Amino acid sequence: MANTKHSTAREIIIDRLLRKRRGYSVYEILDIVNESLNFEGFGPVSITTIRRDLDTIRFRYKQKLEAKKKSHNIYFRYEDPDNTIFNNVLTFGEIQQIQTALLAIRFSDELQGTLMYKELSKRLADMFDLDPGSDPVVLYKNIPSTAECKRYRDLYEFIRTKTPISITYYPSIDEKRRESTIHPYFILKDNSRYYLLGHDSDNNTSVKIPISNIIRMSAADGVSFIPNKDFPLKDFYTKHIRID
Repeated sequence: MANTKHSTAREIIIDRLLRKRRGYSVYEILDIVNESLNFEGFGPVSITTIRRDLDTIRFRYKQKLEAKKKSHNIYFRYEDPDNTIFNNVLTFGEIQQIQTALLAIRFSDELQGTLMYKELSKRLADMFDLDPGSDPVVLYKNIPSTAECKRYRDLYEFIRTKTPISITYYPSIDEKRRESTIHPYFILKDNSRYYLLGHDSDNNTSVKIPISNIIRMSAADGVSFIPNKDFPLKDFYTKHIRID
C-alpha cells in the first residue's frame, strides 16, 4: 500500500472506478479524483499523477487492466470486475453498524451531523463502493449545500477559538444589509432555523442573527474578544426560544 494519506486516498478512488464495467478515461478519473480529494482537504493532482497511479496498480499490485479505445479516448477497467487492491472490504452487517453509529451522531447533535453529512457520505461511498443515492450511508431529511456546510464549519471554529468576527448580514428580510463586529457565543436552532448568538460591539447590544442571512464573514483583526454576558444559560430557553 502507499505510504501517504494523499496517495492512499487516490488509490481508493481509482480502485473503485476500475471495478465499474463502463470504464473511465484518464481525464474522467482525474476529475473524479480531484473532486474527492477536495472533500478530503487535499490539493488537486495532475494527469501525469493519474497515469502513474494506473501504472502502480498494473505493476506494483499486479492487476490486469483492460484498455478499450472509444472515439479519441482510452477507457480503463479491471479485466475481472471483482479485482481490487484492497482486502479489507467490510461486510454488509459492518456497513449497517457504521450507518447506525452515524445516525446516532446525527440525532445527538443535529448541526454537527449537518457538517459531517456530505463529507462522510462521500468518503464512505468511495471506500466501500456504495451509491449514496440508492444505498445512503447517512439518512438526512434536507441535504445541506456546500456553502451552508462551510458557513457552519467556519462559525464553529470562530466560537471555539473565541474569535471576534466581521460580519455582513441582513438582520431580517425587510431590513437593510448591516456590517458589524460580532463576538460569537452560540449557534442556536430555533423553530427549524439556525441562528448565531453573540454581542455586537459596534452597537453594544446582543444579537440573534439568522445564519442563512449572513453574506460574508472573516476574523476581526485587532479586536479583543468580549466574554458572554448576554446569554446566561440559567434562563436561556425561556428568553431566547419561541414556543409555538
